[in-house]
Amino acid sequence: MDHELRHSHPMRQLPAAMLRARGQDAVLTLPNALSALRLLLIVPFLALYLGGHLLPAVVVFAIASGSDALDGLLARLLHQRSRLGAVLDPIADKLLGLAALVALVLHDRLPVWLLGVSVLRDGVVFAIALVSRLQHFELAAQPSRVGKYATFFTNTAVILALAWEISYAPVLAGYVFAVAMVAAECLVGAAAHYAWRFAAPPRLA
Repeated sequence: MDHELRHSHPMRQLPAAMLRARGQDAVLTLPNALSALRLLLIVPFLALYLGGHLLPAVVVFAIASGSDALDGLLARLLHQRSRLGAVLDPIADKLLGLAALVALVLHDRLPVWLLGVSVLRDGVVFAIALVSRLQHFELAAQPSRVGKYATFFTNTAVILALAWEISYAPVLAGYVFAVAMVAAECLVGAAAHYAWRFAAPPRLA
């Protein structure tokens, strides 16, 4: 009996492994659709903001940034994590954040050093990914907790800066600066963590 169980156990595991592999190759999933929506909302946000339609711009940005938390939650609950999502989600986050930071820095609503730190973090990530590719190994596509904090505080700083511009309330300027400082610290921490993972990674064949 034990002999039969030992031989049948891998066969029972095979369908589950095949389903996991099929899920990783999936394209048309709800989390991927939300990431794509986040990319598509960048242009309307910029058009509304640069056109002076500040309140609709805040709403669009809030929907876009909120979809980040939602797609990750749905990917876990629905078991819809995919290779496409692992690439599309961070690209959507970075492009949305970069677009908002550039626009608000140009309008003197956010400090230029926050944009600089964000670009530096993205440069570190891109350089490490390129070197990893050239050396024929890859780092696991797993977002760090500090990276998630960086995205959250950056998006919060953008929303506060937009609210400041709408309300003309000087008191909000201090909150914008404080949250921007926290976001910058998290961005530096995310870059350092990614570099550490590159220095001592579990190398994958």
